[in-house]
Amino acid sequence: MTNILDRSLDFNSNISFCDDGTQLTNDAGLLLMTDFLNSLDFDKMVQHFFAQVEWRRRPQYSFYELLSQLLLQKIAGYQNDAMTEALSEDVALKLCLGVDRLASQPMISRFINHSDEKITTGFNQLNLALNRCLIAHNNQSDMVLDVDSTHCDTFGRQAGSAYNPHYAANGLHPLIAFDGLTGMLLGAQLRPGNVYTSHGVAEFLAPIIAFINQSNPRMNLLIRGDSGFATPELYQLCLAKKTQFLIKLKSNPKLVSLALDCVAELRPDDFCDHYFTLDYRANSWPENWHLRVVLKATKSVDDLFWHFEYLVTTLKEAEIIDLFRAYHKRGIAENFIKEAKEGFGFDKTNSHSFQANNVRMWLAVLSYTLTLLFKRLVLPQSMQTKTVSTVRFRLLHMAGRITNHARKTVVHLSHSNPFLRLFWFALHRIHQLG
Repeated sequence: MTNILDRSLDFNSNISFCDDGTQLTNDAGLLLMTDFLNSLDFDKMVQHFFAQVEWRRRPQYSFYELLSQLLLQKIAGYQNDAMTEALSEDVALKLCLGVDRLASQPMISRFINHSDEKITTGFNQLNLALNRCLIAHNNQSDMVLDVDSTHCDTFGRQAGSAYNPHYAANGLHPLIAFDGLTGMLLGAQLRPGNVYTSHGVAEFLAPIIAFINQSNPRMNLLIRGDSGFATPELYQLCLAKKTQFLIKLKSNPKLVSLALDCVAELRPDDFCDHYFTLDYRANSWPENWHLRVVLKATKSVDDLFWHFEYLVTTLKEAEIIDLFRAYHKRGIAENFIKEAKEGFGFDKTNSHSFQANNVRMWLAVLSYTLTLLFKRLVLPQSMQTKTVSTVRFRLLHMAGRITNHARKTVVHLSHSNPFLRLFWFALHRIHQLG
């Protein structure tokens, strides 16, 4: 019979286990992330955007300490508030924050639930400032702004939760915007679950376009979206800002009629893709809008009828085939959304309050942006396109033993760690940034 207090191994009773290694950590790599934040002067950025947001009379932890703890936990993969208790004595996290004990789970939850719209506005500004660092580092002159919406599941009577027929589920329906070339998450807006895809898109994109033009007045910007964003409000914004766009159009009887006229002279056994420019203007478009509508007609060997795909764009000179190739690359935004959700809990709606869930979303956005910056500025080329789960496995979740001396703390890493060279490479690059 086995005793539950028996911590030895059956194959060798001389080997036993204990869990009193209080100076051991599984997150030694987070110290690299903290050093990286220091090289960015992240503390000064937080102080700049959140100068007067303190609502507590005698705070035990500063706003920066609580925000840093939350971001580091999310970057390390600890998404739920309940994990805070298990991490409260983690020696690496305490070294990262320079505290003797981490904030408790109730304190973290109060921080999230008491954050108002002023704080989420600061999160937005902070996120844009971090993205400006990446734009400057890349000396970026081209950007494809992919605008999309996604679904966040809700459970129970959470504020803003509603049934969305497109996803056939209850939840929230946020807007989100990425740079399709670099993966930068440039903005997000939490919305009730029953709003249409393009609801509020012009107000959402206007400050992002202004930020991009301010970052580089010569930026070649293209806005790309699916048929859910084929709305006059978005066209008007792009035309007013002199911004190019490439958006899919939904099929309608007039478009189908024009498309059928284009393929009428083609042979029934012609199975190549064919491209046409259509003389089309929707009734909601003013006459002074000179928009280009193009058609892709496809028919495979197994098809009886033609399949039509329509795009509307301001790009007058581009070849039609190139326009469709550029549009079809929009699918990469789905990978970015998946990374934000699975890697950083973008879709976690653990609070009853709509504003609290908005704060959780923005914490995920900031964690995503900081990790992207870390990958692009610190890691080697082969690691820059890896998912955050790979970065955690190879670098952040690195075992270490902490020893304290008279004036120094030493983190001992395993000499047999297969990713030790990556650790030293990242540390060297961070020092170069400083």
